[in-house]
This record gives sequence, structure tokens and C-alpha cells, in this order.
Amino acid sequence: MTLTQEHLDFEKLSRQLIGLTILKVEYSEIAYEPTNPKPNYPTQFANLDSVDFSIFLHTDNDKLVEIYWDGKFFQYGIGIKINEQSDFSGSIKWDVSTNDLWKKFIGTTIIEIHITWETVTTTEEKTGKTESFVYPQDIKITFSNDKKVIISAAGFLDQGDKEVYGMLDNLTVTDNEELARQVKMIN
Repeated sequence: MTLTQEHLDFEKLSRQLIGLTILKVEYSEIAYEPTNPKPNYPTQFANLDSVDFSIFLHTDNDKLVEIYWDGKFFQYGIGIKINEQSDFSGSIKWDVSTNDLWKKFIGTTIIEIHITWETVTTTEEKTGKTESFVYPQDIKITFSNDKKVIISAAGFLDQGDKEVYGMLDNLTVTDNEELARQVKMIN
């Protein structure tokens, strides 16, 4: 797999997270029930959330990091923004800082970022034209307490599914690498 300058620039952007301390974490989801909103991110798995749109990491130095599903490299990859929020009307934010998944990361510092690049090949039906894309499928963030969180551009098709599927406009997030492998978030 060959990474272009654009891919290397994304890697460089992701490394800007190293050294930031997490103060608060929020999920942004579509407000499916605007009059009586409730979180849609919990799954049947402990410490594995399925987030509809994006994850906000509020950090020291007044930095706001948004990790979201993005189409920069391919329609269903991961994107990162620093101090540049997506403008998505009809969404609701949930503070998940005290949830079991995130509370162990509050007050810790990001010490490492690893991006998993995947290749997908598409073929246009009418013309038969084939094109390959290299895109960020998941990000593993290591913190100063030696714990990791994995965020993948994937989701469950139905509640009760045992595995996640890529090519969805969704993120799954967990701190359990074994579980991430079990549900096919990572290889």
C-alpha cells in the first residue's frame, strides 16, 4: 500500500493529538426523537459504544478534537478536526466523561496514535472501471495510563448483531482490544 502526501498529512495531523490531556468526552448523535431524546450509542457489549456521528475530546490548551466518519479518502473513513467543529444541525451531544468506557481516560495524556489504513477497490457497474482507495479505517489512541481506546469507522446494522460492518456512517469505540477483534472492529 502506498500512502500519498495527503495520507502523510493526515498522519501528521493525528500526531498533533499527542501530548493533549483529556478533560471531557462527548458523543454527537442524530436526535432521532427531538422531543424526548435518549442516547442511541449503548450496545449490548460492555464498554463498546456505537456513535452515530462524532466523538469530541475536550483537552487542555483549549483544544477541541473531533473524530468523526468522513469521506476525505473514501466515503466511510475516519476524520479528525482540531478546533474546527462540524456543523451538523439536528444532532445532540451526550457527555460520556463519567461512563465506564471513558472515565479512566479523563485527566490522562495521549502518548501515541496509530492509524490503520485499509484499501478498498470499487468497480463501476456500467463501465467496469475499477478504482482503489486507501483510507483510515480505525485509530488506536494510547494514553499515559497505558490504556488504549480504539475508534473504528464501522457500526452494527441491527441491535443484537454480534459483529460490526464497515462502509457505514458510524463509529464504534471500545477500550477492549479483544472485544474489538471479536466483533470485527479490527483484524
